[in-house]
Amino acid sequence: MARREEILAAAQNAFLKFGIEKITLDDIARECGINKTALYYYFKNKEEILSEMLLNKIDEFEQRIRQEVLKKDNVKDRLRTYMLLKINMMRENIPFFQLFENEGLSLKARKFLEENRKKIMDTDFCLIKDVLQQGIKNHKISYKLNNSLVLMILGVTYGTFIGKFIEEEDWDMEAMIHTTIEVIFKGIE
Repeated sequence: MARREEILAAAQNAFLKFGIEKITLDDIARECGINKTALYYYFKNKEEILSEMLLNKIDEFEQRIRQEVLKKDNVKDRLRTYMLLKINMMRENIPFFQLFENEGLSLKARKFLEENRKKIMDTDFCLIKDVLQQGIKNHKISYKLNNSLVLMILGVTYGTFIGKFIEEEDWDMEAMIHTTIEVIFKGIE
């Protein structure tokens, strides 16, 4: 692992300990085991560290999800893989993403977060739309694609995550995903 990536990994721990607003470069340097001057060699300020951490996390999510989804042979398995993997990855990273829920964030930090939240949603939207379009192209889906179908899948994915892991509902995640996929392919009769 390159030194820059080591610093980002250690900095994530420091951000989780102190929070975005309270953390200092001294805190990050201490967590990294380097002095503050050495930290400036790699990053200008804590905002640059935080930005790169978030962008790396988003890219890691996108690459992993896309790779796993595309390994599957059919539309149902691709959708199921997306939904389960997305929910589990969000669950694994709850502490990291809770950093950004602080109402005391600066306007600049909130704007940056909103831009990247939109990037995540756009990426998810495009991936699901691509999976469905491929199913239509391969005659596995006999339905005209529209955005509401993509939004339904995203809604169930994000809603299941929120209900199960944020609100701590006793939902059977796999059953919910299975039902969603069945409704998509068979409809409600």
